[in-house]
Amino acid sequence: MKNFIFGILWFTFSFVSAQDSQKLFEEANSQYQTEAYDLAIESYQNILDQGLESSEVYFNLGNSYYKTNQLAEAIYHYEKALKLDPSNKDANVNLEYANRGIIDSIKEVPKSLYEKLNKNILGIFSYNNWSKITVVTSLLAGLFWMIFFFSTQPGIKKVYFTMSIIVTLSCLTSFVITVQQYNRTKNTLFAIVFSEEVSIKNAPRDSASELFILHEGTKLRVLDVVGDWQKIKIADGQVGWILKKFIKKL
Repeated sequence: MKNFIFGILWFTFSFVSAQDSQKLFEEANSQYQTEAYDLAIESYQNILDQGLESSEVYFNLGNSYYKTNQLAEAIYHYEKALKLDPSNKDANVNLEYANRGIIDSIKEVPKSLYEKLNKNILGIFSYNNWSKITVVTSLLAGLFWMIFFFSTQPGIKKVYFTMSIIVTLSCLTSFVITVQQYNRTKNTLFAIVFSEEVSIKNAPRDSASELFILHEGTKLRVLDVVGDWQKIKIADGQVGWILKKFIKKL
């Protein structure tokens, strides 16, 4: 009985919380449309503070920061939107516009065939979406195999046997992609520079030699951590060390 009451209370709280968040989201959108960007930023951030992440919230928050000329914040939140939903075309377009405003012009190292495949095909969905595809195809595979085993007509059995094989292979493929994308997401850490100008060192100490300088809004990959220092790699392949206070991890 206690568990039942707890379940009802939890469902009620979740429903009310979802309604409040939707109301706050609509309020933030209204504030954005009336060009009250600072208020919109506060409202969108309140949604995120409640643990309710979505690509749309990050995208709208990025737009609000872009309108207030906070370039690093805009880029950061566009990247967060794409991390949750790589197929968000609006976030991709706006991120491209925002990146044109940063000082650093870094030529990207040519991608390998595997990297191109991962970005253009496997990376069109997040691992969450790939996992949903895996679940759906597994259910379909189970259904088709059941029809195959219980059917008595040879023609139908042949059709459903073929379909079962195809869907089962699709399920296994999507499962492998899900695991690969999950591991890639968890093991590949990116960050955005949140300092107007920062010196990149050749070792994790203040007295180390300067290798190059990065500016606000530049995206980099975090390779290692030593105390307050982060070993980073930029798009052209250069590697160095930066104090963690100058970057914000995605």
